[in-house]
Amino acid sequence: MPMQQERILNLPNFLTLSRILLTPFIVYAILEHQPAMALLFMAVAGLTDMLDGAIARIFNQRSTVGAYMDPLADKLMLISAIVTLYTMDQIPLFLFLAVIFRDLIIVIGAIAYEIVTHQLEMTPTITSKITTFLQIMIVLLILANAAWNILPLWMVSAVAWLTFVMTVLSGVQYMIVWMEKAVRNENG
Repeated sequence: MPMQQERILNLPNFLTLSRILLTPFIVYAILEHQPAMALLFMAVAGLTDMLDGAIARIFNQRSTVGAYMDPLADKLMLISAIVTLYTMDQIPLFLFLAVIFRDLIIVIGAIAYEIVTHQLEMTPTITSKITTFLQIMIVLLILANAAWNILPLWMVSAVAWLTFVMTVLSGVQYMIVWMEKAVRNENG
């Protein structure tokens, strides 16, 4: 469905912007050893994430700005939380590196693809969606455990390893898909 409304200042974009503005508060809460507060801010951010897309669809307020800003807001919040938790020795090095390198691959790949083809279209794969879900879950589990110590360590570790595996698979998948598209575009 085409994006018909190009107004930048609409409710969905405002909600997305609020998620960006919540990110420093999440980081601050983590740094100040207030995991319950960080979880509260993340819950509010999650609510804005659900609402912005629903409102954009229902009230036909989709925009190009929103299409780019929404995933950027999600990534900014998630990467900020992961980096902060890593610096606090809450996220293992292997997972931290996988997340950072995957996102670097995506950003560099997207820029290169756009430069070569001028036809960048960000369409997340099922692997990518599962990866994002698991990355969010590991952050939430670590924060919940820090707040209330409710899960056994093996469970958090198992989710961390599963997140690592899916993050690596997703990064490899993005590289393969973009290379195939670039070759097809060059040959076509």
